[in-house]
Amino acid sequence: MSLYAMPDLYERKGSLYLRSNHVTYGRTTLVSGWHQNREAEPKDYDLDTLPLGKKNLCHSTYRSLGKVETTDWKTTTEEQLSQVQLKKDYEARDVPKSMVNENTIDAVDVYRQTGSYERGSVLPRHDKDHGKIHLETTYHNDYSFPFQPTMIPHAPECPAAYKKCHSQFTDTADYRRDGRNTWQDESGIYGNHQIKHSIFKKSCPITPHL
Repeated sequence: MSLYAMPDLYERKGSLYLRSNHVTYGRTTLVSGWHQNREAEPKDYDLDTLPLGKKNLCHSTYRSLGKVETTDWKTTTEEQLSQVQLKKDYEARDVPKSMVNENTIDAVDVYRQTGSYERGSVLPRHDKDHGKIHLETTYHNDYSFPFQPTMIPHAPECPAAYKKCHSQFTDTADYRRDGRNTWQDESGIYGNHQIKHSIFKKSCPITPHL
């Protein structure tokens, strides 16, 4: 006997599975077209249950197809998709209050009290100590200043007053004066003259006590 024998797939007569194309069997008999018979149920006029000689093909299998007035001809998909029309999400609504945008934010009183117990103002605001537990440290709490430090007033920065301009007397023929017919300015007045006078005040070093 061979180890690789071909399986016997031939369906013999009398098996439980029948290929029924034209012969009608009962519901208990498993045939190849059993699902087609289940889809046609329930039948108002079943030809298979009638004896020979009394079958009338003029009778309708489904008598309810003739009742147009009481029957809805919508498909199941169309009926389910029409449920979205029952909702009012896509209808135009009248908003009684004006919307707040960047143009009307100045005219809106967001700090007014609404009288509600849970929500006092229109827009909730955190208190002053909100987030203090996350910002306070042990070092900052133990080693604090014994007095209020005095802040030095911030002076405006004028970097142009500390820059050295191109000298009109010692740098007359260097690489920064290229070209022909260069005008030699010997007035002694530079571009940052007014800025230097505003920052560096004139003082008399000989008689500072006067």
